[in-house]
Amino acid sequence: MSKNPSSKQSFLLRSLNLYGLDHLDPIILASLTDGQPLLLIGRHGTAKSELLNRLASALGLRHRHYNASLIAFDDLLGFPVPNPEKNALTYLRTDGDLWDAESVFLDEISRCRPEHQNKLFSIIHERRVQGLLLDKLRYRWSAMNPPISLEGLEEHEEAYQGSLPLDPALADRFPYIVEIPDFNDMNAACRRSIISKGGCADVDGASIQGWIDSASAQRKNISSQESEWIGDYVNALVLPLKKAGWPISGRRAVVLSKTIASIHAACLALNWKDSLKDTAFIALKWGLPQRVKGERITVSKLNSIHKAALQAAGQPQDSPLLKIQAESNPVKRIALALQVSKSAIPRIEFSQLVTDAYAGLSVPERYLLSRQLLPILATKDRVTASTYELLSKPLLKLKQFTEQGTHNLSVHRNRASEWDRLVRKVSRVSKGNAYNTPQLCNILYTLFTVENENFDPTLLVKTDRLWHGWLHPGEPCKEAA
Repeated sequence: MSKNPSSKQSFLLRSLNLYGLDHLDPIILASLTDGQPLLLIGRHGTAKSELLNRLASALGLRHRHYNASLIAFDDLLGFPVPNPEKNALTYLRTDGDLWDAESVFLDEISRCRPEHQNKLFSIIHERRVQGLLLDKLRYRWSAMNPPISLEGLEEHEEAYQGSLPLDPALADRFPYIVEIPDFNDMNAACRRSIISKGGCADVDGASIQGWIDSASAQRKNISSQESEWIGDYVNALVLPLKKAGWPISGRRAVVLSKTIASIHAACLALNWKDSLKDTAFIALKWGLPQRVKGERITVSKLNSIHKAALQAAGQPQDSPLLKIQAESNPVKRIALALQVSKSAIPRIEFSQLVTDAYAGLSVPERYLLSRQLLPILATKDRVTASTYELLSKPLLKLKQFTEQGTHNLSVHRNRASEWDRLVRKVSRVSKGNAYNTPQLCNILYTLFTVENENFDPTLLVKTDRLWHGWLHPGEPCKEAA
């Protein structure tokens, strides 16, 4: 697939006098091309409704705009009455019913009662209502305010108390889930364009239809090689997304592979210079259903997952990169990564592995990771300075502890038995032949006296031995008593 490099880049939403939204052009065009449901999330006044209604007007669609929080089912179907034979119901048509609609906009869907959400489910998912196919319906769109989040609000944010997270099954039916930026977050030029031109809705839809036709043609021309790469990429996302707390269903994985292709075709139709790898990230960013639960999708974390998937895509099944992704233990992942060359896992990605592991460990485990990993990193240029500094913190505390000549310890009687157990364990460890035995003993003392940690010294010593075997595979695994 190729495009004319001399062609001028096009902007879909600017043609509707909507500004500050250029980055959403490929997603909007992709949704118009493949006809998959689109959900907009944004604060009040961010032009969510205006965007969708202008699209419908520009394309000359028979459009229905419902407020889902107030909707009655009669609004969708008409009024049910018995048929002449008295053996079934028929519907008295109204001007606002759905039967001939080509596009439907279900606004405020997050304020909709659960029983109404269930009725709207089949419309969004399969273009059906009461089991009857809405064969003329091309587009299903929805919008909502940001839902109440369990993660809390930033100081400057307002809570929408009536906007609740969508049912997970309903959220999974929206392939495109897009956040609309707030007016205050746009640059000065965009704000000025909105102020001067944003109120004008008189637009010509010919260009939009032309872009849809072009994107549709580009979509059909995606090569088998590109399709295979997309499948490998999505497959490589599954485990990292789960580990990040953003798991996707099998349905979402299938849908994501299709939206990547659609967004790529949209970029080509608009003469954007994004590569297939670039459009894969766009699809990932705006394809996670966790947004409708109020979860924050951090771009930096998502970008790390994307880069890891790019590295794994196309790799053979026995590839070390795939083994690293499949490994659930974060320290074992580091050990596997140490066996891979720096060219395969660059410093930034390796550092991310280490910092992610460190963040998920308990304080006693962080001491063990520092003691086992730092000697290796001292001879290998694998992590950034900030990662090395983070990993060094526990051993700096250990150094301060060991440099003191004497220690005065006052132990509460509630912890006296813990102290006795620790002393007995240190005595046994000191007689063994574990890796750097004095350091391990001092770590046990430091955790109790300096960090004031409650831990099982026997379990910690066993963990230390296990990690030493992973991180130092060439060395004999010594007994730590």
